Amino acid sequence: MSDLAMKTVHELAPMIERREVSPVELTREALDRIKSLDERLHTFITVRGEQALADAQRAESEIAQGKYRGPFHGVPMGIKDNIAVSGWPTTNASLLMTDFITDYDATVVERLRGAGAVIVGKTNLHEWAMGSTSDGPLGTTHNPWDESRVPGGSSGGSAAAVSASLIYGSVGTDGRGSIRMPSAYCGVVGLKPTYGLVSRFGELPPTSSNNDHLGPIAKDVRDAATMLNVLAGHDPNDPTSIPSKAKDYTADLGRGVAGLKVGVPLNFFFEQATTEMRTLVMKAVETLASLGAEIREVRAPSLEYFPLASTTSVNEAASFLLPFARKGPSAFGDQSIWERVVVGQLLSKDQISRGARLINLIRQEFLSLMEQVDILAMPTTISQAFPITGARDREADKATALTSPFNFLGMPAISVPCGFASDGLPVGLMLAGRHWEDELVLRVAYAYEQATSGGYVAPAIATSGNK
Repeated sequence: MSDLAMKTVHELAPMIERREVSPVELTREALDRIKSLDERLHTFITVRGEQALADAQRAESEIAQGKYRGPFHGVPMGIKDNIAVSGWPTTNASLLMTDFITDYDATVVERLRGAGAVIVGKTNLHEWAMGSTSDGPLGTTHNPWDESRVPGGSSGGSAAAVSASLIYGSVGTDGRGSIRMPSAYCGVVGLKPTYGLVSRFGELPPTSSNNDHLGPIAKDVRDAATMLNVLAGHDPNDPTSIPSKAKDYTADLGRGVAGLKVGVPLNFFFEQATTEMRTLVMKAVETLASLGAEIREVRAPSLEYFPLASTTSVNEAASFLLPFARKGPSAFGDQSIWERVVVGQLLSKDQISRGARLINLIRQEFLSLMEQVDILAMPTTISQAFPITGARDREADKATALTSPFNFLGMPAISVPCGFASDGLPVGLMLAGRHWEDELVLRVAYAYEQATSGGYVAPAIATSGNK
């Protein structure tokens, strides 16, 4: 396998611009790697090789004519298969949707195409983006670090494909941690931006949910920041999109963390994590301290009520699925989705109102907390990736326990690799910041990354090929 597959977007971009690397050859190699490795990993639902090569040829011609568009020009990328791509199926990893062809591009796809990216395929996910395993009726996705383990969900295909260097980045969706949790499990970087920063137009099923986000899954922090430069910005097609000032999210990456106040919320986050997870994440916090950050222990007492508040929230996607649910549990590969849809219809107005009040209480508490510190640091998950066999148990249910609060709060949060557990599986450090301070979250993540791993670390399957 070529060394080019192991590179990041920011490493490839100047080589492509100087015409030292051909987008056509890069795309052909990506397609070859998918053909070679994806029989084992099942990270893709749809691959459109001929179209990808045609797009790569177009990119190559534009660059030869001096019309270079930027870092993603000619770079193979993926899109989670609950996001619309014109003329392609958007299946939501459901047998109910295998013939559903979308006739438009989601805004994030439109913006990636505008940046010259080559979309090679649609990545696998947990059915209807409503689970933590990405084990579904259209194929079980495997973790590149250990094929017997889940890659996480619901954006498991995207995280696994980026981790295995089948693509250089992907757009995922995050309703309760669906970008950050699989990124932690697969040893890559996943960013949930501030709510309203990245358009959700073209995410299917369409909802006006106040906890769903779209964002980048990338090999390293700089690539995530570079990708956010393309994805961010107001979209009048999305009623939840909020006008914001344009920023270069890579501009301040190298400023370091000296003088920043990093809060460590010991309750809720560290209480639920395993001993090994707590140890690894506290070591990461110590690294931030060695770089000049001031570490403060903080508490968010109202978080103890969060599980009750989140279970009584309105799931608009579940409401969309009600007509399918009437067919019975067999309509879903993961029958727990049927149960969630049905139970969701039984919530009373009083339960929903009580949940909303609890979320508002937690939100006010965090607003006060973020006046004391600049960044929060905690584990992304309670443990490393768990086995696929028997995955739909309490372990799977708890997979997003630590990520979910930031969806309901709308705060930017990132997962960045912070070492490996004793079984060799990657572990994630989650950093969260104030609303609209995504650049600060990225800056702290970058400082930590550069002080430790230095960036992307490939699993063995990525470098060894198909044995």
